Amino acid sequence: MPETMPSAVVASMLDTQWNATNVPEPTIVDVNASPNLMARIDLRSGTSGPADYLVIRNDTPGFQETPIGNWAYGHRISRVVIDVATMVNRQRLWDLVAEIRRIFHNRMHQLTQYQRIQFKIFNESTNNRLNEWWGKVQVELVNSAVLLDV
Repeated sequence: MPETMPSAVVASMLDTQWNATNVPEPTIVDVNASPNLMARIDLRSGTSGPADYLVIRNDTPGFQETPIGNWAYGHRISRVVIDVATMVNRQRLWDLVAEIRRIFHNRMHQLTQYQRIQFKIFNESTNNRLNEWWGKVQVELVNSAVLLDV
């Protein structure tokens, strides 16, 4: 059975668990699964104002395997980066990140292919001159002490 891309797992979780009463749902783009990938995103494309985007991609390294004991078992970690972008305001950026954190913490052990999903870091990078607010969220999909034999 083919393995699902980690970015697709994250995109699916965010899409199905997003609570629009906390913060309006952004446009979610999975870079690894989009055959007609946009060359760029347009933050001004929203129907009722600026649009928010979550651009999801596998990080580098996308997959890490660490053998333990006699090398029959090991830890597997897949890293995914979520680029969060908005033109609304800086508070919206932080609200989007808070909703992402909420989803991952509440659904930490609810994945079928992974033992848990962990919210790791958030780095903000803003450009106030252009009224764009950006940030990067890194998450890890973890399988600990699993059989390494395929």
